[in-house]
Amino acid sequence: MVKGTKAHFIAYLNGTIVRSDMHRSRVGYWKGSLNHIASMDGYLNGKPLSSIFSKYVRGLGYIYRQYHGMERIDYISEADGSLHIQMLSSDRQDLSLSFQIGHSAAWPSRSTAETFDFVIDDKRVSVSSDIAHTSIIINSPDRIEITASDDTVFVSFHDLTEAEIIISDTDSDGSGDMDETLKYHEQVADIAVLETPDPKFNKLFLWAKHDLLEFYSITEKGSGWFAGFPVYSWFFGRDGLWMALAANMVGLSDLTTNHMSTLFRYSDHGRIPHEIGLGDGGDQGYSIGDVRFNTMYMSIDSSPLWLMVNASLENWSRRFFSSQDAKVVFDFCKTCDVDNDGLLENDFKSGLIGWPETWANIRNGKTVDVNALWLEVLRLYGKKFGGTEYVKARDRYMSTFFSDAQPVDFVDERSHIIRSAMQFVPGIFMKDESVKQRILDISRGVMTPWGIRSMSVYDPMYDGGYHTGTVWPLMTGWFVMAAYNNGAPDLAFEQLRSFVDLAFSAADPGRINETYDAMSPTPTGQFAQGWSSEITQTTSEGASR
Repeated sequence: MVKGTKAHFIAYLNGTIVRSDMHRSRVGYWKGSLNHIASMDGYLNGKPLSSIFSKYVRGLGYIYRQYHGMERIDYISEADGSLHIQMLSSDRQDLSLSFQIGHSAAWPSRSTAETFDFVIDDKRVSVSSDIAHTSIIINSPDRIEITASDDTVFVSFHDLTEAEIIISDTDSDGSGDMDETLKYHEQVADIAVLETPDPKFNKLFLWAKHDLLEFYSITEKGSGWFAGFPVYSWFFGRDGLWMALAANMVGLSDLTTNHMSTLFRYSDHGRIPHEIGLGDGGDQGYSIGDVRFNTMYMSIDSSPLWLMVNASLENWSRRFFSSQDAKVVFDFCKTCDVDNDGLLENDFKSGLIGWPETWANIRNGKTVDVNALWLEVLRLYGKKFGGTEYVKARDRYMSTFFSDAQPVDFVDERSHIIRSAMQFVPGIFMKDESVKQRILDISRGVMTPWGIRSMSVYDPMYDGGYHTGTVWPLMTGWFVMAAYNNGAPDLAFEQLRSFVDLAFSAADPGRINETYDAMSPTPTGQFAQGWSSEITQTTSEGASR
């Protein structure tokens, strides 16, 4: 993937693309909420590019590829979001490329163009539909031929020496200022530099900082961090707010402010959104069991996380949202304390659910993780906004979840014992012997050399599934922070090292996947997940101190 604030381009390592029919997938070239190039393929001297591909280098803001007979650099112009594909050959090759036009809108919309109007003028193609307009411009001294059929543009280079293909949503020549684009991306090299004896760890920290810059997006719906690629490339409350905690620590608080502003603008009387899709006119529907939700507000934890990030913003940058705005969010959180005992209650049918979502239908009432976040909010804001006294709420929390050795996950009419990684969240904020013992107890069933399982192998619910055993780097980060905070540095460092191993074994160097298999370090889920990278940054900064 190469990405700027306005557009992104996702292809295979060899530079080709196969169109995805998954409704939420955003492979190919996208600008804002619209897809322009859905697939791309090519041949050099009659041989598929995939068969002569030899080298891949991911840089800050660009991708370099080497083929037998040709070199190629891709980047997204930071000035206007245009995609630039530069090619160079010293042997005068014959190159043929095909570009399938996409013209579809991002989730939750299902709009897709059915017919296209092509205008070919010398070395320029304009493609129009009722969904979008795409321009393909070829700058090259070489002889080329351009044709179009159905939804595909074909470009043939004869005796290729050098060429630049510019793809955008306008008919202008595009801004090809690669130096300025690279300057934008390389700014992360000089902020919050981490130096350890391990050069791999230092490089991983740089990649994590760059992900903060790369995932940041300016759209018609607002600005902030996309959760991941290629499936969750829109705004999420929970995901982006965990990323924001890292951004504040490395000097990128301006991005945090914009992400928080977007979330607050779409909030419902202080209820911070869970998910803001980019496409218009679609249903943000998601089913858990037989209950269907509008995912716009399908969370209880986005609101306390927003308040925590606001406090972090003030701590690291001396800027923050107004007390009036913060109190609106705080007051919404208080409405989730339905029995007025100082703790919040999940309410599945109202969409007031935490994470993990796949078993949220059984997780009503007070939960160990959401209330750990809420306690931190009370510590930060309780006196200011006249909320429940922090000490009393903390005592109630400890008696509810840590009164004995059993890992209580949630409480409704009774206490429910579940051995999952959610038990690590309180340790991020609390230093306590009972919390430490819980960390040590749960760790025996969730630790792997490549990270923390979402659920212990000793729990009856464990099956290695998405939220019932799969390894999540985010949860690994929770464990690392909790273990360091509670006097278990050896266990913490062992898991912290797993991030380095994952990043340096990734097909796309430096990326840390959304998830990994429960029984082997096999990447699963999305290949690029924001909070997977940023939790490495947060934990490594904490460890370095």
